[in-house]
Amino acid sequence: MIGHRLRILILVYLWAARAEDTLLFLMAWLTPDLWFRVFHDTSPAGLEIAFLRRSAGQWAAFSVVQAITLWRWRKNPVWLAVEAGVRFSDLFTDISYVVAAPSLTALGWVLLLPPAALNLIGVVIMLRGYEQAQTRAGSASASSL
Repeated sequence: MIGHRLRILILVYLWAARAEDTLLFLMAWLTPDLWFRVFHDTSPAGLEIAFLRRSAGQWAAFSVVQAITLWRWRKNPVWLAVEAGVRFSDLFTDISYVVAAPSLTALGWVLLLPPAALNLIGVVIMLRGYEQAQTRAGSASASSL
């Protein structure tokens, strides 16, 4: 079983990440012009909206995985490892976006830099939870022999 404090941390992280990814999806898909104003102080041109909506699809997938993890992780802790993989993949997309963007507003920097560190923290939280669940499950089955 996972320790009480870690269980709370997992729940807080999953709900916050789900809210963030859902908001990013909605903003990128429904109001791409707002996205480009907030993050770049510009209007989109060419295929930028298509690429932003491609990212929106990824955020939607993240939100779905987080919803499944919230629903299933207590009975099937492997979902914590799945969530860690999702957060790990997003770590690189955040860093790539900041490096590749030709211009960012001050608000863009503030909103885009912390998620990379927060994703790394999420990976650690989820893997610790999975490890504790596996270790304690293994101990319980070993002691019943």
